[in-house]
Amino acid sequence: MLVFLPLAVAAEGDLAGSRATALERSGRCSDALDVLAGVAEPSAAQHFLRGRCHVQLAQYPAAENELRAAREADPGLPHVDLYYAMAAFHLGDIQAAEASIAKARAGSADRAELYLYEGLLALRRQENAAAAASLDRARDMSATVEPTASYYAGLAFAGADDAAQAVEALDRVIAMEPQGSVWAEEARKAKERIEAGDGGSWWAWATVGVEYDDNVVLRSQGTLLPQGISGNHDMRSVWTLHGGYEFLRERDWSAGVAMTYYGSAHYDLEEFNQHNPVLSLWVDRRLAEATTLLLRYDSSHSWIDSKPFLHSDTLTPTLFHEWGTPGRSELYGSIFKYNYLYSSSGEIVDGRGQPFSNCLSPGTTFCSPPGIQEGQDRNQDGWGFSVGADHSLPLNFFETELTVGYRYERYSSRGSEYSYEGHEFRVATDTRLPWEFQLRTLVSYTLRPYRNNSSFPDPRDVFFNLEYPLQNENRRDDAWYYSVALEKKLTDDFSAEIAYRYIKNHSNVAVFDYDREILGLYVTYRLEE
Repeated sequence: MLVFLPLAVAAEGDLAGSRATALERSGRCSDALDVLAGVAEPSAAQHFLRGRCHVQLAQYPAAENELRAAREADPGLPHVDLYYAMAAFHLGDIQAAEASIAKARAGSADRAELYLYEGLLALRRQENAAAAASLDRARDMSATVEPTASYYAGLAFAGADDAAQAVEALDRVIAMEPQGSVWAEEARKAKERIEAGDGGSWWAWATVGVEYDDNVVLRSQGTLLPQGISGNHDMRSVWTLHGGYEFLRERDWSAGVAMTYYGSAHYDLEEFNQHNPVLSLWVDRRLAEATTLLLRYDSSHSWIDSKPFLHSDTLTPTLFHEWGTPGRSELYGSIFKYNYLYSSSGEIVDGRGQPFSNCLSPGTTFCSPPGIQEGQDRNQDGWGFSVGADHSLPLNFFETELTVGYRYERYSSRGSEYSYEGHEFRVATDTRLPWEFQLRTLVSYTLRPYRNNSSFPDPRDVFFNLEYPLQNENRRDDAWYYSVALEKKLTDDFSAEIAYRYIKNHSNVAVFDYDREILGLYVTYRLEE
């Protein structure tokens, strides 16, 4: 019986190899690797299949190990040198990639990937004309190397001082990739730089509009309006001005500065007029042909009713990765600091410690439970951090992109009132419609369990010269947000938009339980160099 055991093992390995090959050809490399995981003694071909799948899944260290094993077992295996060069290139071992590409030329001349990586290596050597020729040849041979081939061909043509060919290549990327994707945005930036001709590019846009807001003051049920305010709904004019300049653009690096200013002017409730300028600095680094790391710093200062309200500083690193047909992903985190510039509410006179009992002084309007320090507890200054991920997927419905995301946030305020943890879930769509209409939707749900109970009473429990009660359970908010916007492109520079937004903030603390609806009409003008 033992005589036939090696034959049985070999037959089992051949069967697994056949199944894994079929899975690889259908684009299911993860499943193929699972099948091959059970093979005790892989053959050279099975090592090679594993290596190819690891390359497709961007698992380059594992790919290098498998491809090295395949090459050692059978140095003449077709295309193994090509795939080894691909893995070495992404691991930054350029010397090994160059050597493997040289070996692969004899047996892989019919593969588009050979010319793609020849072009990428030539681009690293700043041999721009040779790089452009190789990348263009790769594109002509197979569409599977796009948009990588066209994007880097654009950079190579630009380096060879052929602006027309460079713009043509970058336009192909912009046309084939979803609007807003990393590939499309990077191609657009590169095109702007080439057309500017001075190593930098700038852009600006301005949006002006009018909005109706049915709850400007965020009034909750049972809450009295502030003195001198007759209602909580109003019309307002709004505007957003934005401009930016990219002062650095190299093959793998870019950096720039931007300024955004948001303002509003209410028709009646002028006490809620806002002014909010934001200064942004960023630098990004392309880590691989489909992966980019962005680091951005934002500094914001806002006024309400011409009085300083809030200063904030935020640092946000974001990692972008393009998966091709499966879409693109963003992984991000941020750390932020808030400094509220208005005086928090003062102390409220303590009562006897018995809810609804008379205050200690007959002339007191109302009083709180003893021991509550409202001025200290309601200090909102603090810092926080958040981490999250978004994934965008193109759908076969018009030109629709679906984005789903999750974000965790934690905020620690100086006072006990506003420290919380937050969990946000969101789903968004972006659809290009006929006649240059664009439809955007967003639905999000946010849960914020606060760390302490609130110092704010239920307004319905506040009576003249009586001590109001406070609830014993911690504050807990959950908010639903809905928005829908329809934009129409009027010219290359102008667009018009109508948008509706609704938020319902449920809270077990009455003063924070409110809903709000906003309907707006906007016009945007875009200007780019």
